[in-house]
Amino acid sequence: MPVTVTYPGVYIEEVPSGVRTIVGVATSITALIGRALRGPVNEPTLIQSFGDFERTFGGLWSESTMSYAVQHYFLNGGTDAIIVRIVHTGDADPANDASNATAIIGGLDLEAANEGDWGNRLKAIVDHKTKDRADSKLFNLTIHELASPDPTDDVVASEEFRNVSTDPASPRYVANVLENQSVLVLVPEPTGFPARLPRSAEMRAR
Repeated sequence: MPVTVTYPGVYIEEVPSGVRTIVGVATSITALIGRALRGPVNEPTLIQSFGDFERTFGGLWSESTMSYAVQHYFLNGGTDAIIVRIVHTGDADPANDASNATAIIGGLDLEAANEGDWGNRLKAIVDHKTKDRADSKLFNLTIHELASPDPTDDVVASEEFRNVSTDPASPRYVANVLENQSVLVLVPEPTGFPARLPRSAEMRAR
């Protein structure tokens, strides 16, 4: 702020130096990078408990040493961890690269939310017990994650989306609902839908 000169003498005017105070940050956050059963790929994700890790990355997996490291980190008092899941890619044979499991129920294309064989354990079920059974565009969608690719095996997790629609103008348009609410599946490239969807399909990695 300029100094007002009122009499002869020496005046001191402080000018901003541009130097910013170094803000302290937590030093107890650990980053872990490695394989996980499922979850976002190459995307740093903050978790604050092993329960968070189970919900997002699938929990303990015998082929993931990182999953056991995460468990021990929280068992020993850890509070915040940043997880980066990596998958096999860039192979000379593209068939060996990790891919997303897919399924087609009539004209409804579904894709596992991220890469990995875990998607082979997903089962999609459609029913038409909606709020308006006369509206053929409405349906209920249930996604089951099974304990194994065997479609008769136990369900370990489920998502249910009621009264979703194949109409892009609907606020319950299935592609938008899954994008915003599902952690298991998405609609990769929405296209035209049939008049009425069939009931179910198992998903398989490409």
